[in-house]
Amino acid sequence: MRLKTNLIIGIIFAGLLGFVYFYEIKGGEERRAAAEKSKKLMDFSAAEARRLTIDRGDTVLVLEKEQDRWWLKSPVACEADQEAVERYLRNLGETERDRVVEDSAGVRGNPELGKKYQLHAPRLKVAVETAGRVKDTLWWGGDSPTQRFAYVQQRGANPEIFTVQAWRFDNLDKRAFDLRDRRVLAFEKEQVREIRLVQPGGRITLAKGEGWQLQSPVSAPADQQEVNDLLDRLHQAEVQGFVQEQPDSLAGYGLAPASVEVAVLLGDERAEKRLRVGGAAPGGTYYAQDQSRPPVFAVDSSLVKELRKGAFELRDKKPLKFARDQVDRIELQRPGQFLAATKDTSGTWTIVSPQEQPAKSWKFNSLLSQLEQVEVEEFVEGARDLRPYGLEAPRLKVILQAEGRQVLEARVGQKEEKYYLARGGETSIYRVGEGVLKDLDLKLEDVVQAPPADTTAAGG
Repeated sequence: MRLKTNLIIGIIFAGLLGFVYFYEIKGGEERRAAAEKSKKLMDFSAAEARRLTIDRGDTVLVLEKEQDRWWLKSPVACEADQEAVERYLRNLGETERDRVVEDSAGVRGNPELGKKYQLHAPRLKVAVETAGRVKDTLWWGGDSPTQRFAYVQQRGANPEIFTVQAWRFDNLDKRAFDLRDRRVLAFEKEQVREIRLVQPGGRITLAKGEGWQLQSPVSAPADQQEVNDLLDRLHQAEVQGFVQEQPDSLAGYGLAPASVEVAVLLGDERAEKRLRVGGAAPGGTYYAQDQSRPPVFAVDSSLVKELRKGAFELRDKKPLKFARDQVDRIELQRPGQFLAATKDTSGTWTIVSPQEQPAKSWKFNSLLSQLEQVEVEEFVEGARDLRPYGLEAPRLKVILQAEGRQVLEARVGQKEEKYYLARGGETSIYRVGEGVLKDLDLKLEDVVQAPPADTTAAGG
């Protein structure tokens, strides 16, 4: 009898557990999911969206997805800003209904009811199509008296009127400009192999190998940071406004011919992307055109300033390159003085000429830093004679060695009030500032380490 009673109790208990699980736990989750779904302004999957229509009253925007990319079809035909469209769909999917103010039966029974909420002339209509199925269009009316909420109506079989947070309207009321591709020039920065600039002062060509190299107007190393800054600015630049979609003539915009042109050549195929910049436009902008598409648009003046960089700005202005960690001997030669120091494996410098004595190691380490930071003020091209630059008998000669091998010879000369620099074994001459000689011209008394003071007590 007891066994039978226990069995019955066990069956009842198991049944209660099943009820709790299926109704309270699993059923509760399903009810919560259904409740959250019912609160959605529009129930759809953004990944499945294929067509988006935004009717602003004066303009109807139509966007379609083709081969996983969004395209604006109206009011202009062009590629869309992919991130902006995806963000729009996310905002649409995340918007929740606040409360129903008029149910479907009431709306159907009183066709004039929509006027109360300014839905007879909606300020915005939004529709999304997914997988061949058109979702109910949403109409946006006026704001509530407190302006915290906006009235929205779902058209179709369930025309109820409800409220949503008013700020959601601003996220969804977009113009064509907000959703079209606004890149000034569309390219992948990593694919750029060559840059060509055409400016009033001439042409500049830069090519990328292990680093950026100037090819014209002179063959020389480029300033890597300056070139990368130019590319970054061009890659990130956005159109400030579209001026004319299909211009009949470019002359009125200063684009025939252009005042500045930049072309980037991409990959092994050298596919070209070219931007032309014309005359000044209102608001501190300039007219421009991407040669692969017809519209004339406005670009920011800061981009134009970047594209007007000359060869001097794009050229590497730090000519003294060496592996400073490998340098173990420094020689300083000046009229009437020869100074040499060597570095041991611990990084300590010792003066070895004119006689061996302890050195201020930080002075020699600072000298190496000063050499690395020497910056050119002017490039002297085509010099064949050193005498006009005071380099046939330099004020200072600095020689660096590593393991018995010379790695750098730098000569500093002076002619009148100007200072010049040349590297040993090269014909290039650079004009530098007066401070270069002052920083490099170390004298013996500057670098000798004074012996420690004798602290031995006197007397006794």
